[in-house]
Amino acid sequence: MKKAIMYLLLALGITLVVMFIGGAVVGFVAGFIEGFRGEEVGADTSMSVMVYAASASVILLCIVLNWVFLKFGFANYSLGRIPERSSVRLKVAAGVMLVMAGLAVLQCSMEDVFQVAENDALVKEAYAWMRQHPIYSILILCVAEATGNLVIYGAVLREILEWKHRPVIVIPVFAIIIGLFSMVAGNSMLVVSGVLVALVEACVYEYTRSIIPIIIGDVVFWIVTLCLVGIPAQTWWPFAAWLLATPGIPLVLKTMDPYKPID
Repeated sequence: MKKAIMYLLLALGITLVVMFIGGAVVGFVAGFIEGFRGEEVGADTSMSVMVYAASASVILLCIVLNWVFLKFGFANYSLGRIPERSSVRLKVAAGVMLVMAGLAVLQCSMEDVFQVAENDALVKEAYAWMRQHPIYSILILCVAEATGNLVIYGAVLREILEWKHRPVIVIPVFAIIIGLFSMVAGNSMLVVSGVLVALVEACVYEYTRSIIPIIIGDVVFWIVTLCLVGIPAQTWWPFAAWLLATPGIPLVLKTMDPYKPID
């Protein structure tokens, strides 16, 4: 348990340092461009400039976190307990993609779940920019999600499960704690989807002991989200979410059941 806390504090410390430096650089670049144009500082910063500068900070953070956690063996990108059988790997990947696509549809179907995006012009503009540049956005999100999963699941959750292998207790508590961080976005409804996503991903990690399926699922989650965000929710979306997630969960868990860790 002490190691899990150490991993969290280490990741938080690195994040704060890099984001502080990155934020200063973003502010300097934006101010320089506005000054060059003869505009008032902070009046009109190009979204492209903001996104590219912020992306550079995120990539730098991911590089540092990956180097630290991989260099010192705190976590890895191995396949864990997933056997070297194409049929098993395909079933696990397909199941994770289905359930995460379903959760993405469920999140987008929640009433006012993207209210922040509607009320905050900057956030709304950021989502619009991401939809206009889907390939670049998905690549950045993929790198960020892979790094986050490396720390959260590959290091912290792994250490907790090794310390006290009681997944029936550990995973729900872990999912609730992770889901509560979704409130940072300013919408309490996001806690529901945040807990469900963390619960599914924690279960997948418990069965596979690999973050690779989780990364695949997160990429699908963001692709579906970017396709649906900004579109008025339809009444049939919850049914579509259920239709996707229902076969996805047992497909992953039943496929990996013979290989999961034993208490």
